[in-house]
Amino acid sequence: MPHSPAVVGGLIESAIGRRAHVIDVHEPAPGFLELQMHAAPPPGGWQPGHEIQLRVAPTLGRRYTVRTVTGPDSQHISLLAATDASGPGTTYLQRLRVGDHLRLIAGRHRPLRVSGDRLALLGDGCTLGTLDAYARAVNAAFVTVEVPADAAAPLTERWPRYRFIPAWGKRGEALQSWLDHAIDTDGLGQLDGALLLGHAQSIQRQRHALSATLPRRSITTKPYWATGKHGL
Repeated sequence: MPHSPAVVGGLIESAIGRRAHVIDVHEPAPGFLELQMHAAPPPGGWQPGHEIQLRVAPTLGRRYTVRTVTGPDSQHISLLAATDASGPGTTYLQRLRVGDHLRLIAGRHRPLRVSGDRLALLGDGCTLGTLDAYARAVNAAFVTVEVPADAAAPLTERWPRYRFIPAWGKRGEALQSWLDHAIDTDGLGQLDGALLLGHAQSIQRQRHALSATLPRRSITTKPYWATGKHGL
């Protein structure tokens, strides 16, 4: 999964599915949904940044990231998802209510390779939960996220140390404009690492811009989606 025959999806869910139930659902900003769940842990326990899958249809899975792990038993986890896409994942999440039961597909946590003493974390709205999870574990000098314009103010109020760039033009254009300017004026030239997540074509442009000051091996990338592919 994310796309597999229904029988295969059912076998995977039976093998590594974790029981969970929803304990809170709210919208922290337009176009975003935050879920709090109590979930049975996988081997090694839940960790911030843990990748999970939800079987949103018999033949479809969608990937999400654990943003926080709390509670005395470390079984309270939160997910932050962007809902501006109109795909099956968004539809599934928007139907969830407090008390609903579901199964999370998750194995042992395999964190992204991120290294350096002064890092830039860049992405779009669908990566905010992941970026926040990693920003609390590393020395993030810059956390910059391109988001829908009406979400920028409420997200800034919640995360004042992050920079939220209101989207304009094509996907990634606003973030790229900020990055090109910041490399010369905001100290990005003194970075020693970067984590780039989200839109595949935007990541290519960001990596090219950062490669002028960073060695390629110090830039970690993970595309979540690409123009022309199906929605989340």
